[in-house]
Amino acid sequence: MTRMNRLIVMLCMTGALGHVAACASGAPDADELTAADLAALPDVSDPDHADLAPAAVTPDDATLFDDADAVTVDDDELALELAPRAALLKSGLHPRASDALRSIGVTAGRILQTIGNAPASAGTHAQDGTFEGHAYSAATDLSVSGLSNTQIKNLLSKLAKVGFAAWFRWPGHDGWPASEVRHIHAVYANSKMKASLQSQVRSWLAGRNGLVSNTTYTFFTWPAADKTAVRNKFAQSDEGTTNGGSSCVVGGLYCGGDKISGDKNTLFRCTTGAPTVVKKCAQGCAVHPGSDDSCR
Repeated sequence: MTRMNRLIVMLCMTGALGHVAACASGAPDADELTAADLAALPDVSDPDHADLAPAAVTPDDATLFDDADAVTVDDDELALELAPRAALLKSGLHPRASDALRSIGVTAGRILQTIGNAPASAGTHAQDGTFEGHAYSAATDLSVSGLSNTQIKNLLSKLAKVGFAAWFRWPGHDGWPASEVRHIHAVYANSKMKASLQSQVRSWLAGRNGLVSNTTYTFFTWPAADKTAVRNKFAQSDEGTTNGGSSCVVGGLYCGGDKISGDKNTLFRCTTGAPTVVKKCAQGCAVHPGSDDSCR
């Protein structure tokens, strides 16, 4: 898919284009990977998984995954100012990813790996960046110890609802070698990430296994709403190239505090990075749900 088609998908998804023809028909090949995407997908021999070992203790939380219910986590920066984040579940998590995991009941005991030990030039779990002072990898490995296949499927659905493209790596299935460790590999979509992880998110959205084989993933099929949640998070990070986080629509005008953190009497324009100031509103800024905000 071309960059333009991806942009059309994002704008249609957020409503910025309205009901134009491109949205009504769907952008062509919306979930297809380009040759560059395919080339960036990781091999199963990724050195980061060489030392991955099952959790030493089975967490006593299996019943939390008897259903697939989950509530979308708000990434709005103003909300975070009002309610500061809890401590990271584990070092190496993106702070938003930590909040999202905690919201669905995942504990530190289920986290096998965040930032791996492979050289920075390779490795799915190499550091992706720093956010709020925390070094992180957008990829996280989770233990499935003590979980039935049904509970694993429910956990995969919960993960999607809060923004993770995730697969159950079942040895001998869906392209995962029989000799490798059984676990869930999850990529948090609303964060800046390396090219291989961007391609993995696109592979997940296309219903594939996120590996170099890029074959159809058969263990679980996510409901459309789950895929939409991940698409929305991926759009917020401009397809994994920023740590934006705001729920505003790129190009739209917003008063501070309306999906953008800032002075309530200032009008901002939403961008893929930090919002830009349009105007200081002498008479105050007016919020208009569903359309651009404006100065009074």
